[in-house]
Amino acid sequence: MRKALLFASLVCVALVGCRKGADQPGTSASQPAAPTAGEAKIHGRVFYLERMQLPPETVLDVQLISARHADTPETVIAQKRFSNLKGPPYDFELPFDRARLQPDTSYSLQAMLTDTDGHAEFATDTRVPVNPASEKVVQFRVVRVPGK
Repeated sequence: MRKALLFASLVCVALVGCRKGADQPGTSASQPAAPTAGEAKIHGRVFYLERMQLPPETVLDVQLISARHADTPETVIAQKRFSNLKGPPYDFELPFDRARLQPDTSYSLQAMLTDTDGHAEFATDTRVPVNPASEKVVQFRVVRVPGK
């Protein structure tokens, strides 16, 4: 079951990454948030438990996902690619447009660390709920991709 969730998460990240305009702002919320105009940011920290340092050219991709639009192009509210990483842990700020939030919708984050060839090294394997109205840093773990 865990591998199936990881695979589904990786497929979603890969498919959305191919979309035109992939660095558009987005949002997050696990509790209802009223749509308001303007840009905001989700502050987060991604970590893994393995005792290893990834190469400096490793890339972190983070996405803000809407549960309301699952399996549609509107699933991804915001995404951003981070390079020149210092860590682990890897700190990030994901900008999003508050106008894209909808009341009574839950939001979550997905993340993936990839090598220079675009192969996934670590990825989220569970839903990471997030509330866009919160100023708290969202900390979550990524797990080693099977076969690595």
